[in-house]
Amino acid sequence: MSKRYSIIKGFIIVCSLTLPCFNLSTAIASEIKFGVKQITTQVATGNSKKSIPKIKLSPGYGVNISFIKSDEIIEKVWLDNPTFASLDVDGCLSTEERECDKEGATVIHLRRINPIKVRQLPSSNTSLLTVIAKGKSERKVYLFKVGMGNKAPTCHTLEIIPDSQIVPENTQFPNIKNINELQLLSRGLKIVNSKGLISKESHLWSRIAYFLVKVRIGEPIDSAARRSGISMRLINRLIELGNLRGRGQGAGSRGK
Repeated sequence: MSKRYSIIKGFIIVCSLTLPCFNLSTAIASEIKFGVKQITTQVATGNSKKSIPKIKLSPGYGVNISFIKSDEIIEKVWLDNPTFASLDVDGCLSTEERECDKEGATVIHLRRINPIKVRQLPSSNTSLLTVIAKGKSERKVYLFKVGMGNKAPTCHTLEIIPDSQIVPENTQFPNIKNINELQLLSRGLKIVNSKGLISKESHLWSRIAYFLVKVRIGEPIDSAARRSGISMRLINRLIELGNLRGRGQGAGSRGK
């Protein structure tokens, strides 16, 4: 059983004792796409308060780094310590030994190998992976820490996404008609995030963020949900949880 499923199971037990949100947990569990982790360009380039992404390679499992959604082409990669990992790309990268007719790649594949000794390199079980990628307007330097792991990975693909796809927590939505429902949804979303049910780096969080963007520009909630790939069932459960928590906070404040 994965760690995330254990968290969901534990939260279901708590909800059954405190809040009528059992259906919320099962709705979330049914929509989470396991194995994909999304990282913004700001984080992956080292220009945020968060540390650069870490990749753990386990025996028998590879990890992909995809630049498809960032609409960038990989120009160059460096793996500082190749003694325990191999690297491949889905395209052609020019080197001193090889010239490409059409240069560029969009996905990097890393996998664990049996450690080898290289006299020129100090012994280490970690490495820095540097990627030079070019978009429509500029080139960026991406950084990843690579190490060895012993457990089966919970993530098989890291998706690099533009910073514009992330909705700030304090964003206001003045153009929507159902402002009350959106506030309740946002409150419910914060609650499940605090419980560890939906991570801000997860694929599901990104889909919900896209839903909020569509609602912000005036698209009806049901249409925005379809385009974002999330169900009205999940939205309604988040609104319900936000409403319940709001009532509880209001009653608590009156009692003081």
